[in-house]
Amino acid sequence: MAFAALGLVLRTHLILPRPLVFCAQKAYIVGEHGDSSVALWSSISVGGVPILSFLEKQQIAYEKETLENIHKAVIDSAYEVISLKGYTSWAIGYSVASLARDLLRDQRKIHPVSVLASGFHGIDGGDVFLSLPAQLGRGGVLGVTNVHLTEEEAQRLRKSAQTILEVQNQLEI
Repeated sequence: MAFAALGLVLRTHLILPRPLVFCAQKAYIVGEHGDSSVALWSSISVGGVPILSFLEKQQIAYEKETLENIHKAVIDSAYEVISLKGYTSWAIGYSVASLARDLLRDQRKIHPVSVLASGFHGIDGGDVFLSLPAQLGRGGVLGVTNVHLTEEEAQRLRKSAQTILEVQNQLEI
């Protein structure tokens, strides 16, 4: 069974503005837990409509820089909590409870958890585990979900994998 990438489970919940969270179908942040994580904007949907199309139809202006700033704010939110509180136990507890509930109830929901990523969207160069959307059931990880990625998102995911592989090589593992 894969280890849960708890930070990315939590960050997946933080990525959308509050009014959209309640109607969002799925929103994932993938890759390593940190600065090279990747927000999959192209896979986020609201009421079954891709978020970027939704924003355009609602005539809500956005720029790529705005999306990057939202992603950066999500990454930085952990640092802010730690600086204010000293730890992030509530967030980790929420993530663990969510995973445990879905596993124990065999709900087969999709969560971003650390899984072997070799071969996923062109990731190669060695065995590397990254947070990817995976279906979970009572038996653990049932499979990695093949979500749509733009070429830019796939390239960023490969870069995130490379970041982890470089650290692994330095540590000789």
